[in-house]
Amino acid sequence: MTSDIDQKSATPRSARWRTIGTLRTGPGSSTLPFGWAPAIVLILVAFVDRIEFSLVAAVLPQLQAEWGFGDAVAGSLPTASAIAAGILAIPAAYIADRHDRGKIVTIVVILWSIATLGSALAPTFLIFYLVRVGLAAAEAIDNPASASLLADFYPPATRSTAFGWWRTSAYLGGAGIVLGGILAEWLGWRGAFVVMTIPGILVAILVSRLREPERGFADRLASDADPIRNTPTQTAPLRAQIFRVLRIRTLWYTGAALTVMSISIGGLTFWIPSLLQREFGLSEAAAATLGGGLTLLGIVLGTLVAARVTRRAVVGTLARWRVLLGGIGILVGSIFMTGALTVETTVVFVALLTLFAFFSAFALPTLTACVADVVPARDRGLGFGLLQIAATVGGAVGPLLVGVVSEAAGSLKTGMVPLLPLLVVGGILALRAYSHVDHDSQRVLVAAAAED
Repeated sequence: MTSDIDQKSATPRSARWRTIGTLRTGPGSSTLPFGWAPAIVLILVAFVDRIEFSLVAAVLPQLQAEWGFGDAVAGSLPTASAIAAGILAIPAAYIADRHDRGKIVTIVVILWSIATLGSALAPTFLIFYLVRVGLAAAEAIDNPASASLLADFYPPATRSTAFGWWRTSAYLGGAGIVLGGILAEWLGWRGAFVVMTIPGILVAILVSRLREPERGFADRLASDADPIRNTPTQTAPLRAQIFRVLRIRTLWYTGAALTVMSISIGGLTFWIPSLLQREFGLSEAAAATLGGGLTLLGIVLGTLVAARVTRRAVVGTLARWRVLLGGIGILVGSIFMTGALTVETTVVFVALLTLFAFFSAFALPTLTACVADVVPARDRGLGFGLLQIAATVGGAVGPLLVGVVSEAAGSLKTGMVPLLPLLVVGGILALRAYSHVDHDSQRVLVAAAAED
């Protein structure tokens, strides 16, 4: 394996001004060839994105008080946003597999920072609604590009950690709910959106300095091939790409598991602050802090634990161990969420909610890393684009389902009950990938070595 790599040969002259993600040599470069800086930048992109997205859940009572819409309409807001994101997923994947991914993400971050300011200035609910849908559409474009970048920055040995933190950001609505609840209480809901334009601009500056790695770099490094290629990766027409990616069985099961999980978690996290206010009588800030903050704590700790214990195989190969841990985590999490919805005490409710978030988060580093492992570098934008469609289905269905059932039953707790069996289905689907993931991941490494 090549360990001493000339940096200038690895980076085109036109991109040398980018300073984040410099190729490293020496000890540790085989597992962290670019260091952790690229992952931190891309995690910040996803993190700020989710904080901004979660502001709606945090300020929802103020929005409903000002414009007078019900729970069903409130639940339709993330649904419409998810549909818009799903429509753009394949075009976004097509662009990510063929163009400079760092520039794509930079442009997207700038656009959704502008849209955040537009949310604050919306004079009517209709305009606010349309701006939020447009914002979600812009956000969807960065997902395939960011995922493809992470897979080229990090080989399988460290990919679980990198993807775990990145994927966790999609569920870190807790931070946005906490921040949004506090800002809304101080500044009103419009002030909360104005404040959130600032971190978006700062992150756009950071990501603009990100170097573009060669496609397939980390895979060739892991397969003991020369990671530097003298010829560009050839990309097939979109139709051929789609058929090629759809033949990967592991992608079907992990994608389905993450979809079902997204339905449940999306519905739960969107409505948790409102549930704490209605059922337990907490103030807006207290509901946001307990519901969002403890969910955030559980997700972070769960991701840390899962990423740590999947660095080496405990059961079977590393790929199989990841799938096993992710599936079991979802199933155990469903038990604690069921318990949370049956209790009447605030302390017990938030404790069970935190345990649900902790165990469910096992699936984030494990299943997402599996997707990167089994999809070839030339197709990863498309692979994660298809996964984005699956995830947006969850984002579309979950909050709307809870809102409709809640309005019909007159109870927000009852509205969340249909989400529980879906968590069980998600865990079972993840475990179904166990018999396929070895074959699919090894095929990617063999193909990468053949490119040398």
